Amino acid sequence: MNYFAYPSMWSWLLVPFVFLAAIGWWSRRRQRTLATLGQTGTILRMLPPRLDHRRRWIVLTRFGALVCFAAALSGPLLGSRLTEFKQRGLDVFIAVDCSLSMQAQDATQQASTSSVADLPPNRLAHAKLLLGQIIDRLMGSRLGVIAFAGQAYVQCPLTIDQGAAQQALEALEPEVVPIPGTAIGEAIRTAIKGLKVGEGSHRVLVLLTDGEDHRSDPSGAAQEAARVGVKIFAVGIGSPQGEPIPLLDERGNRTGYKRDKKGEVVMSRLDEKTLAQIARDTGGRYIRASATGNEIDALARDLESLQQGDVKTRLFNRYENRFQWPLALGILLMMISLLIPEAGWRS
Repeated sequence: MNYFAYPSMWSWLLVPFVFLAAIGWWSRRRQRTLATLGQTGTILRMLPPRLDHRRRWIVLTRFGALVCFAAALSGPLLGSRLTEFKQRGLDVFIAVDCSLSMQAQDATQQASTSSVADLPPNRLAHAKLLLGQIIDRLMGSRLGVIAFAGQAYVQCPLTIDQGAAQQALEALEPEVVPIPGTAIGEAIRTAIKGLKVGEGSHRVLVLLTDGEDHRSDPSGAAQEAARVGVKIFAVGIGSPQGEPIPLLDERGNRTGYKRDKKGEVVMSRLDEKTLAQIARDTGGRYIRASATGNEIDALARDLESLQQGDVKTRLFNRYENRFQWPLALGILLMMISLLIPEAGWRS
């Protein structure tokens, strides 16, 4: 179980420690400045009493407030309540191609440019956009996410928790799968294993890829899927004409294109024939992705037709996001810090 709704937000915890480091630097600089003005002890006696003591409290309360704000952003999950959930009898794995060829920038049929700020969406970015739309449209179904390149991994097992599926979506990047290549067959077989233990009466794999495969026998894997009743809906991303794969530096500027051993630019093309065959063998459907996203409507209609008349009502524990608690404490600490005077209170 995750104890935080947005664990990645804990990176904001760096802010209060940067604040402490800045205060420490300022204090050392202040001490050096006082030393140049004369005897430090004499100067300190001229300042309001207990000034350093009050400043320490101001720093501590503001540090605590910043920690509380970071905790609020992370969304602590405390307590739960029973929620009625209408579950449809559909188990869906969504497999997203994270290989290097998905960095090609022909996802929306636009011309590429030299700067990352002007670059059209690459294939992977477009796939993630489509995946988010699919998740939103499949309310009530059990969803899972698979990332694949040269090997396939389950990023999110089948779940009715759409938030978990969305978190898996955010994490999809080329480096998620360290093994290069494109193994569509491995993605299909991984989905079959996960769907076999599912509870739905209908089992579906949505495949988001450019279709380029490196000897993983996708046709054989599709036949395996058909035998166990898994339908594959393939969404082709890219263009049949092909697009070179850009190489980007750390700043996101294009430095060139991927080349083969002969030094020639590698062209990555959408393999619609393979994807259409995979879908046809399993009784599914092949759709080419477009800039308008109309294919999601067509895909949703197909999946909704499988859902009709197959609904179960279930109770499950929904964990409560208690971000209000650390947020309120953080505001209180910040107000206290503002009420502590740095001057006055002479005795």
